[in-house]
Amino acid sequence: MKNLFSICSIAFLLTAHQAAACVGCREPGSDTIANEPQTVMAGFGFSWGVIIMLVSAVSVVTGITAYIWRTIVRIERERAGL
Repeated sequence: MKNLFSICSIAFLLTAHQAAACVGCREPGSDTIANEPQTVMAGFGFSWGVIIMLVSAVSVVTGITAYIWRTIVRIERERAGL
């Protein structure tokens, strides 16, 4: 299993350089800012939207995990008679 994971990781890392972002997502150069400022600003807005969605997803998972942990602790205390 470790060998399969290692092989897949190496294959991913060797082919990752071929991935390219769209104009709005990649870091804008001076020519892009001069020619297409609306695209650059849309890319920045898209980036903030992604960050907000990731933070909200992490918050939900953290909340559910905390609720489950507190419930387990409460049940264990009740079973122990404390």
